[in-house]
Amino acid sequence: MIRASDTPQAEKASGSGGGALLLLLTLVILFSLFRYLHGLAKLLAEAPFIDFAHYYTYTTVVARGLNPFDPQAVAQVDSALGIRRAGAAANYPPLFYLLMQPWALLPFRPAAVAWFLASQACLVATLWLCLRRFASASPVMVTAALFVVLNYQPLIESLALGQTNVLLLFLVALAWWGLRAGSPWVAAAAVAMALHIKIQYGLLIPLLWASGGHRVGNRALLLGSLGFGAGLLLLGPTHHLDYIRYVLALPDDLYTWTANLSPRATLHRLFATVPQGPGLAAGLTLALNAVLLILFARAIPRSVRPDSPAADWAWGLGLTAVLLLSPLTEEHHLVILLLPLILLLLAEPQARMGPQDQILLLGSVLLLGSRYSLEQFPAFHQGVLSLLAAGKTLGLAGLAWTLVRRLRADGGMER
Repeated sequence: MIRASDTPQAEKASGSGGGALLLLLTLVILFSLFRYLHGLAKLLAEAPFIDFAHYYTYTTVVARGLNPFDPQAVAQVDSALGIRRAGAAANYPPLFYLLMQPWALLPFRPAAVAWFLASQACLVATLWLCLRRFASASPVMVTAALFVVLNYQPLIESLALGQTNVLLLFLVALAWWGLRAGSPWVAAAAVAMALHIKIQYGLLIPLLWASGGHRVGNRALLLGSLGFGAGLLLLGPTHHLDYIRYVLALPDDLYTWTANLSPRATLHRLFATVPQGPGLAAGLTLALNAVLLILFARAIPRSVRPDSPAADWAWGLGLTAVLLLSPLTEEHHLVILLLPLILLLLAEPQARMGPQDQILLLGSVLLLGSRYSLEQFPAFHQGVLSLLAAGKTLGLAGLAWTLVRRLRADGGMER
């Protein structure tokens, strides 16, 4: 029994503990924020933004009425611009290079800085949407979510390259918000825009159909088709046909490229030293993709209330499916996974998770967000040892399994 004279001491101890926790959380956020802002300042001063330079170059090619798949036309623009860029072909959907036209009106360096700052705005907007959804989240979990975002290595890599991934993160977050808020046109427009930035995000339309969002899926298909028609009208069929040919016949070296984290590339590297290895890897990839599609189809509810937790986990699982099924997944593509990771942390799943599920989530966060690589060791580039370099892929699979378990635990398996 607590005596009355002990009560003030107990309250004082409780208040002291709460103050210490608040101080600790503040230190974690401030330390991470300082580190993040310091990294941003270094990027602004030093980064060549080579992927943005790729967009800028091909946007200029298109603006001049030239064919972006004509090597001579591209070389002509490269010579005129004189900027360092990623060496890939025009591997974005044709409409993308029309949407990027305003950026090409500026000189390259101011355009790159403006793109960089726009990415920060997209990141802040994504965080705002998530925090608004979980306004009652505890300070501990808000701190955990912010810590993951501010220390997430794929985000830093994406910003250093000037990639589109933070914009895509905002679009998929906006689509998720539109679904929850009952704004089908907002959700549909965000999905349509995403697929015209990276074509693999067209997989979100079947996801919408499969989970009962037929109205949004149909509108996204309509808007995506209108975008395709506009691009076809403005750019002509040649650009589109060349793009389709490129997508259907990706360079073979992409499948053994060590920066490609997709399951397909993992299998190609595994069997690279085996006779008939490419054919074996291709067959196993088809089988694996079929298994993944079946697993995703069984896990995603046929009908789910937009305001239920299952809607959050289904959307997050769809995003992991895009990356697992894509033939090319690089580390910076993992920025998209910040959305399901933030949602999982803010929802405080540890209150309903067993120890094994908590370890799975923690392991996924560490594998996806940490900085590590075996790139400098050729022994890990192919063969059995290459599996040791598949940590990010393993983290992606772990996150997918975590989301499946959340769907089951929250009663989302509705048929």
